[in-house]
Amino acid sequence: MSLHIEDLCAGYGKTMVLGDVNLRVEGGSICALMGRNGSGKTTLMRCINAVLRPARGRVVACGTEVNGLKRIAVARLISVVPQGCQCAFPFSCREMTLMGSAARIRPWEAPSRAESERALEVMREVGIEHLAHRPFNQISGGERQLVMLARALFQDAPLMLLDEPNAHLDFANQHAMMALMRDVVKKRGVTALITLHDPNLALFYCDRVAMLKQGRVVAQGPLEEVMHDRLLRQVLGENIQTDITSRGLRVVTPRGEGWGANEGLSNQEREAEICDVTIASGGAN
Repeated sequence: MSLHIEDLCAGYGKTMVLGDVNLRVEGGSICALMGRNGSGKTTLMRCINAVLRPARGRVVACGTEVNGLKRIAVARLISVVPQGCQCAFPFSCREMTLMGSAARIRPWEAPSRAESERALEVMREVGIEHLAHRPFNQISGGERQLVMLARALFQDAPLMLLDEPNAHLDFANQHAMMALMRDVVKKRGVTALITLHDPNLALFYCDRVAMLKQGRVVAQGPLEEVMHDRLLRQVLGENIQTDITSRGLRVVTPRGEGWGANEGLSNQEREAEICDVTIASGGAN
């Protein structure tokens, strides 16, 4: 169930976005794909899902090269949670989840009652059973993302692609989604590639990380090998640093004036100063 990308070059028209991308994601793991806006993350996802044909190179998912496969064959291998989804028709959230079964049923065949019940179970697993009968186009952006996650899980593909799935989610649901993905990967043995902008979500929930800069993978590997100050600054920007909290958690924070101005302080002194700032700004009662 691994993903292997070899010497991939791709773009739009004469504009190349990705150049000589090589990436390997081991089966049964969560890999974060990180990079600044415009670095090529979404383009890479489109190539993996065979929506965009690369100019050169190979994408091998679960031992099968995806280029040239029919869409139904791709859907049996790969499920996708896009950045956002709009729907012109008033499908219910349960019906949107059921669409994940399209690769398993014959053309013009309706999902069975058993499939419908299982779709509801997946929605319950994601925590959105209460949305089952709500029109998809009348719920919030964050709720839509959770429905799309339920649809991808219901699809039962061995490789999952999640393109900035936390973009519309509140703080609690960001962590709930990532915790759910970690559990799904462990229980089902699937492989997940997730584009993220928050390095702390990668630190807390992912097994590996790949860093993309200007269309090229500049680093990939286990978290402890990649998530250090030099690479983070090279890929995400200079105003960033890793730190250890008083509870021993490794985190990524801004540096320089403000947060980084406390660099010589102990963790306790730094937290006390943050509390002082919060109280002074009226953020605590």
